[in-house]
Amino acid sequence: MKYSTYQSVFPMNLEKMQNVRNEREAQLVRPISNSLLSKLLILVTVFWIADAGVLTVFAAPSVSNEEVTKLIVQPGDTLWQIASNHKPERMDTRVYIDGIVRINGLEDRGVQAGQLLKLPHF
Repeated sequence: MKYSTYQSVFPMNLEKMQNVRNEREAQLVRPISNSLLSKLLILVTVFWIADAGVLTVFAAPSVSNEEVTKLIVQPGDTLWQIASNHKPERMDTRVYIDGIVRINGLEDRGVQAGQLLKLPHF
C-alpha cells in the first residue's frame, strides 16, 4: 500500500479547500463589518434621538404641594387667561394649562367663578 492516510492521498485538494474557505470568509467579513457596522450605528443613533424626544414630550413635571399657589377664579376668567398671567415667562401656555388641569384633577378644561385653583410653580 503506497498511501496510508487520506491527507497523503489528496494533499493538494485539502490545501486548496482551506485556501478557498479562508478567501470566502475574508470576503464575507469585510463588507459585512463595514456596511453593517455603519448601518447599525446610524440605526442606534436614530432610535436614541427619537427616544429622547418622546421622553421629553411625555415627561410630566412633578409638582409638590409646597410648590403651588392658590387662586380663586373670578367671573369671566378662563383657564387660558389664568395660565397666561401666571406661567413662567418662556413656558408654553398649553403646558402650564396641562399642569393646572393635572394638579387640580379637572376632567374638563372649563373653570367657574369662585372655584379654587392650585397653580403650579415650574
